[in-house]
Amino acid sequence: MNVRYAKYRTDTGEILSTGACANEELCYLQMEDAENEHILLHVSADDATQWVDGDGNIADRPLLDVPEAASITADGITEVAGALPAGTVVQFNGVTAVTDGAAFAFTTDMPGTYVFDFQPPFPFIPRTLTIEATDAV
Repeated sequence: MNVRYAKYRTDTGEILSTGACANEELCYLQMEDAENEHILLHVSADDATQWVDGDGNIADRPLLDVPEAASITADGITEVAGALPAGTVVQFNGVTAVTDGAAFAFTTDMPGTYVFDFQPPFPFIPRTLTIEATDAV
């Protein structure tokens, strides 16, 4: 008998590992910290895109409200915008900032490629945004 399992953190719902065991008892032995971890049996999960929600179900992790890629005119007016949850770490050109929940917006009057790395609080999925700004005609 092969029993599939997902081990997760009880405080955040973050899936720590998945696998299969010969029986349910062996699955529970995968826990390293019984106070802060739990095992769901007979489930398959993807720790990169899923989590255990407040109801104890495997659910898809939410995506950020920003695209992965965008093209704008470098006219100082056209912008790329999106919502970021408070606590999102934003990295751009070696500078790091943490959002307070305000919306993200970017505009430029200089053509080029701009790359932003967003590391939101869990359970949101991190994202990199690449913006191509082209000459205004």
